[in-house]
Amino acid sequence: MKDIKKYYENTENALPHSIVKEFLEMNIKSGNAIDLGCGAGRDTIYLLKNGWKVLAIDKEDTKEIISNKLNTKEKTMFKFEKQSFEKIELDKNNLIVANFSLPFCDKNYFKELWIKITNSILEERLLYWKFFRFK
Repeated sequence: MKDIKKYYENTENALPHSIVKEFLEMNIKSGNAIDLGCGAGRDTIYLLKNGWKVLAIDKEDTKEIISNKLNTKEKTMFKFEKQSFEKIELDKNNLIVANFSLPFCDKNYFKELWIKITNSILEERLLYWKFFRFK
């Protein structure tokens, strides 16, 4: 637990992942997004500040870390749920962001998680994820 808190402290003021910025620069109409494994909220906050409604999901309660960086209007477009990938429930959405989080799903539940992800995405859907890269 101590290590994860340190991680959140270290990433709390981090810029959004570059691919999320590049995605928004494509001027895609905003909609409903889910940030799986949102951590301290770097991508959630960026999406909210650019007009997206975001459901941020993490196994730890990081709601306050994220909320403290939002204005009143952004808070109305923000929802947080503390969930593990093994028991996750997903709303219908236009975009799923999962940066470096999917490998944290127990391998025995990954197929079920993947089915839930694909079933939650509406037409004209987008799924963005990034896995770890080891050298």
